[in-house]
Amino acid sequence: MWGMPHEDEALEQGLHELTTTDDPVRALVAHDARRARREYPLTVLAGPMFGVAEELGGDWRVITLGEATPQCSRDDLAGHLRLEARAAAEPEPYLAAARVLDWERYDELVVAGRRFRIIRVEQILRLNLSGEPEPPRPTDPDPRTAPAPRYETLGPSGRAGHPEAECAELAVRFAEAVEQPGAPNEQARSDARRAARSHPVPIPMLPAFSVAEYLHDGWRSSTAACPTPQRAREALAEYLQQVAPVVERVDEPTRTAYDRAAARLLAGRLDALEVCGRRFRIIRVEKAARFGEDGPEPPRPSDFDPDPPVEVLALRLRAEGVIED
Repeated sequence: MWGMPHEDEALEQGLHELTTTDDPVRALVAHDARRARREYPLTVLAGPMFGVAEELGGDWRVITLGEATPQCSRDDLAGHLRLEARAAAEPEPYLAAARVLDWERYDELVVAGRRFRIIRVEQILRLNLSGEPEPPRPTDPDPRTAPAPRYETLGPSGRAGHPEAECAELAVRFAEAVEQPGAPNEQARSDARRAARSHPVPIPMLPAFSVAEYLHDGWRSSTAACPTPQRAREALAEYLQQVAPVVERVDEPTRTAYDRAAARLLAGRLDALEVCGRRFRIIRVEKAARFGEDGPEPPRPSDFDPDPPVEVLALRLRAEGVIED
């Protein structure tokens, strides 16, 4: 465990920053982060997510993010290029690149002078000493309605709001996680060590939020990453009201209990819920992308990536008689 100042000293330091800084909002966020590191000192890598980014000067703008595999993000890039073609004076380069991605795996393409890359982003969970995951923080934005899409920037500009100490701490955490018992296989370890050299700077990104359920051996995330705590609550409510009654074939009393619990969850904007002996929580997922001289880290050879490009998959399914022309 890393060294931390005494709790009273940390509190005094945070209060001093809040009352003397020209940016009290940023100081409050930093104070909240220090508190979270004290209360949830353990970090666990929850696996990567993938996205699409475009180079803009020395920075990279994240266009899409949140896919479970690199191929899903390649498909996203193909779709993005087709959208770009609609607004382009010369659409053919964009359409040609999209057709290439329909058949072949590329993690980087230059199209009409624009550089696009499939990026790898690590997901990190913070736990307390009892193994409970961190909930949303008071300073996390939590609007009732879905926010407008927000593009993040990776690179020198993306690091502006993050002290070097924060990036250094992440680097240490990643290195420790790779060597822990039960960590990924040796190929994944080798890829992680290589990434620490080729893309040595982890850049913190906006957090995501998910639903976790307590099972017999601990908490397990059960939904995809959501941009806000409220969206994660809505995902849990949808599960309780629409998915669980059908998939689990519950009886009427259980269906009624699920429905009431979902209503209570949304009305109270709760971050913890118990219903019919099941325990759910809204949890905070930190994200970080590794950055090197050539930009953000692309997918690693050991990353789970089972699916072929869409047209190759279509050929296979036709050959198996699953689909017809």
